[in-house]
Amino acid sequence: MNQQITYNALVGFELESIRKELGKEQSEISTATGISQPVLSRLEKGKAMITIDQLFVVCGALGVKPENIISKASKGVEAFSTEDAVNVTTTKEANTSGAVLTGAAIGALLTLFLTKGK
Repeated sequence: MNQQITYNALVGFELESIRKELGKEQSEISTATGISQPVLSRLEKGKAMITIDQLFVVCGALGVKPENIISKASKGVEAFSTEDAVNVTTTKEANTSGAVLTGAAIGALLTLFLTKGK
């Protein structure tokens, strides 16, 4: 059975990684964006679909360009596409076919796949 990761989870992982690198708490980003902390948590974990508006607002609060997040997520898609055991899919498709990897599991797999062969 293949593991599944959604595009939303990859984007959320990148947002969470940057937030943590900057040493910011979710509550700070929540206050700056007007997005509630529980919703922000769900976005970071890929458990909710992020809208383009939310992406721009969160990126503004983090001081990063949305295209940087998309670029990093795209590199993740490319890394996972070379692995038979991982399927990157839409949230809608994932909701109909089982468990989806999020958070730390994405980070661990990305690290493994991106450093493979180096």
